[in-house]
Amino acid sequence: MKSTFLALCFLLFAYKATSTILDTDGHPVRNAGDAYYLVPVSNDLNGGLALASVGNEAEPKAVVFDTEKSPGLPVRFESPLRVLYISSSFFLNIRFLSTSSDQEIWDVSAEFPIGWTVRVSDTKSLFGPFRVERANKGYKIVYYPDRGETGGDIGLVYRDGKYRLAVKDGEPFIFQIKKATEESSAGIMNIV
Repeated sequence: MKSTFLALCFLLFAYKATSTILDTDGHPVRNAGDAYYLVPVSNDLNGGLALASVGNEAEPKAVVFDTEKSPGLPVRFESPLRVLYISSSFFLNIRFLSTSSDQEIWDVSAEFPIGWTVRVSDTKSLFGPFRVERANKGYKIVYYPDRGETGGDIGLVYRDGKYRLAVKDGEPFIFQIKKATEESSAGIMNIV
């Protein structure tokens, strides 16, 4: 009985260790704590995440991959669970930090003709619609509209001169997570 309990504890620990999301330094990604850059794994992509205006928007709300902005805007992953670190099984809210907009929380909305695009809004659900999951040599973001078992990969769609983040199942944007720190003297975010 004791050996069965120990084996069960080992399996639970092994599962927990493999499902924890890690930054590029091998440290677990903190829940609602630190800021991180999502850096592309592909050597063919240079740049980072940014906000852009689409159409006649007065304020930038579209989440884009900007080839001119490296490393881009930092994000924070937030789960309402009272846990210290993010796991691939958690539904998350994702928010930009250090933007001029009050609307920093990622959301997905239908946009013709692209489909479901990632935008920022001021609405935050208790359990967010996103998960960070392992993919190849990095991670991908998966959108779960009903927080069910079926989700769609968030990928890049080129439209009107911009790489938009959108649901593009089977073609995810694969990234690594780099911790960002705030330099008190400059007040800007830097890669550690």
